[in-house]
Amino acid sequence: MKPNILYLAPCGLGEGVGGGARLRNMIDALGRLQANIQLLSYLPGEKFNVIHRQISNNLNTTTISVRRGAPKVLKAFSLLLIFIYGLRHIRRSNIILAHSPSIVSGFPALVLAKIFSKPLLIDHMDIKDPDTPKFIYNLVLKSSDIVFTISQYLEEKIKQIGCRNVVYLPVFIDTDIFQNDGEERAKIRKRLGINDREIVIGYAGSFSHIEGLPFLFKAFKNLSQRYENTRLVVVGGRNVPGSDSVAQLIDELALKEKAILIPPQPHELMPKYLSVFDIACSPKIDCPENRAANPIKIYEYMSMGLPTVVSAVGEISNIIEKGYDGFLVKPGDENDLATTLEYIIQNLDSAKEAGKRAEEKVIRHYSQQVMLKRIGDALKQLY
Repeated sequence: MKPNILYLAPCGLGEGVGGGARLRNMIDALGRLQANIQLLSYLPGEKFNVIHRQISNNLNTTTISVRRGAPKVLKAFSLLLIFIYGLRHIRRSNIILAHSPSIVSGFPALVLAKIFSKPLLIDHMDIKDPDTPKFIYNLVLKSSDIVFTISQYLEEKIKQIGCRNVVYLPVFIDTDIFQNDGEERAKIRKRLGINDREIVIGYAGSFSHIEGLPFLFKAFKNLSQRYENTRLVVVGGRNVPGSDSVAQLIDELALKEKAILIPPQPHELMPKYLSVFDIACSPKIDCPENRAANPIKIYEYMSMGLPTVVSAVGEISNIIEKGYDGFLVKPGDENDLATTLEYIIQNLDSAKEAGKRAEEKVIRHYSQQVMLKRIGDALKQLY
C-alpha cells in the first residue's frame, strides 16, 4: 500500500532557504518513496488568496496566503480554511504529516488526526515560533506518533517534554545536484567581472540578522586591504523582518569594488552560483534559533567540495571536524573569522582537500539516498 499523505506546512515549496528548503527535500524524498501527497501550505503574501495546483501525478498543493500585517480575524479565518481544506482530503489520507508543531500546521494536523484516528508525524526543525502558545506546542509534540528532529539539540528538548517516539533526521540533500560545475563557474565569473586569479569568498542564503552577515563583511574588509585578489559574493535577500541591509553594509564599508550582491536565485540554479565560490561561509551568531538549527546551505557548500567556514553553533558544530573537513569559528567574532579566512587563502590547496573530504562525508551520511530508508521505515511504522 502506498502512503497517502496530507502534509501541512507553514511555508511554501517556492521558498529556497530554511523551512522551504527542508519542505522541498522532504517532498522529493516522499515522491521517491511513491507517496501521494496533498500539500496544504499557509504563508504570508502580498494579499489574501487561495491557490490550488497539481504539481505532478503524486503531488497537489493548496496554498493559503495572508497579507503581512493582516488583522487577527483574517488570520483566524485562514486557520479555519486550513481545517476545511484538510477535511476535503483527510479520508483519502492514511498519514498526516506536519512540517512543524506550530499553530498553523501542527495544531490543525493534530485535531484532524484525533478526529479521524490517523497517525501523526511531525517534522520538527526549529524552536517554538512566537505565535504558537507553549501548551499547544507541547501538546502537538507529545501527541504525535513520530517526531523527526533536525538536530540533537531539538531531540533532547522535546524528549524532556515527554515525546514518545523521536527519530533524528538531520539535513539531507540531493548530492547529484550540488556538484561543482566548471563551465558555469567560468561563465558566471566572467559575467560578474571576476578573473581567474581572484579568490571568491561567498555566502548564500537569508539576510536575517541571525545569519551574522555584518561579521563576514567586517572580516572581509580587513582581509581585502591585505589581499587585493579577493572578492566577496553574496547571493540572497531580505526575506524576513529585521533582516540586515547588505547594500548598506557595502556602502558603509566602502566595498563597492570588492563585493558583489546577487538577488535570490531559483533552487535549481544555486549549484551554478555556488560554483563561483572558492571559499564558502556561514557566520551565524549564537542565539536560540541557531542552537536548534541545522542549516541546509552548509551541507550544500560541503557537497560542492568547497572549503567551508562556519560558526561553531548548532548541529553543524557536531558535523564538521575542525580543520579536517571544514573550519569552525567563534560565533560573532569577526577577528577569528578573518584569521581563519586568511589561513585558507594562504593554504588554499590544503583547504581544497578539506573540501573534498566534506563532499565525501555528505555523500556518505547526508545524501537523500541515505535518508530514504530512515523516512521509509518511519512511514511503515505508521501505516
